[in-house]
Amino acid sequence: MDIEQKEFWAQVDEICYKASMLGSNMLFRGMANNAYELIPSIARGTNEGLGGDIESLERSMLSEFKRLTLPILTTEPTNDFEWLFLAQHYGLPTRLLDWTTNPMVALFFAVESEDDNDACLHIVKHMVTDDYSDYDYKTADISEEAKKNSYVLRVFKLQPEQGEVIFIRPKYTDSRYVNQKSIFSCPKNPFEPLKLDNHDVLEIKSKWKPFIRDRLKMMGISHSYIYPGLEGVAKEVRKHMYEPVQMGRHKIISSKVSM
Repeated sequence: MDIEQKEFWAQVDEICYKASMLGSNMLFRGMANNAYELIPSIARGTNEGLGGDIESLERSMLSEFKRLTLPILTTEPTNDFEWLFLAQHYGLPTRLLDWTTNPMVALFFAVESEDDNDACLHIVKHMVTDDYSDYDYKTADISEEAKKNSYVLRVFKLQPEQGEVIFIRPKYTDSRYVNQKSIFSCPKNPFEPLKLDNHDVLEIKSKWKPFIRDRLKMMGISHSYIYPGLEGVAKEVRKHMYEPVQMGRHKIISSKVSM
């Protein structure tokens, strides 16, 4: 391990200590390519106006997702936010961005892929909302109906960038939420990169990624933990056994025994 990487791990240790002190108000997002901006999936590779109103596309996709998933769900989401959480976790483009309160989980996502590119870890201190039933995801603010209630106005006007972006914690009804310690940011304008106060970025060199993955695996942060179920197991075996051989880092050792 070179000096730079030792300094990196010292910074990670300091981040973990601060996270243990601040709890859920310290949030992390790992990005496999440090050139990427904090823009949600629904706005990546598209432009405003391309193919019509993006909000209309968002509503249509969510409606179709609901129609097709209802027959296979054991617990039906109770509002649009819960539908968005579910859709986001299973790959549907939405205006949400994934964050976590666990820096090691964020580090996993930063080094999971794109081994030729430098990565980064975004670190934000921000208030998180657990009760999102009175919020409107399209405005990143409390709904017009909720604004009629003075108590709701007093309680919910808490987040510093409310009206531009809010951070919300889903109910942990899915094992992925539990293991990933999921938090979501929801912006009013998904095409604008997030600009936040109390925001730091830790750079991760591409050459460190395989070593960081190995260290995280020793800590129990691996594909089978991040993605509970058969999908995660298959990803873990592929990442740690097949891909090193494919990339020439490991050689296949025969286990045949001669008689």
